Amino acid sequence: MTIKDTVSNALDTVTATIASSATTSGTCSLGGLRLFGMITPAALTGTALTILASADGVNFAPLYDITGAQVSIAAAPSRYIALDPVLYAALPYVKLVSNAAEAAARDITLVLRDV
Repeated sequence: MTIKDTVSNALDTVTATIASSATTSGTCSLGGLRLFGMITPAALTGTALTILASADGVNFAPLYDITGAQVSIAAAPSRYIALDPVLYAALPYVKLVSNAAEAAARDITLVLRDV
């Protein structure tokens, strides 16, 4: 049993893994929760992360905000990055994209919460 099962609005996590020499993670199901933040690993090659979003887990497209700008998250090693959950409210599936091929496999923790 996770904390999410016993406490209302508790945090949960999902791991987005970017393989060695790759730029894009595998598919992450957010399980009906909202994305509130991410925790980067101790080593990270890229300096920015973008998000591919999907309603069905199969067809992905880059995430843009209402101004028409692609959502880009400044990233560096060993950071807890707070995100605006409103921007990620309707995302059942995501992939993370690094702006550089990662030198080794990287696990980025996505921090989720029910609202």
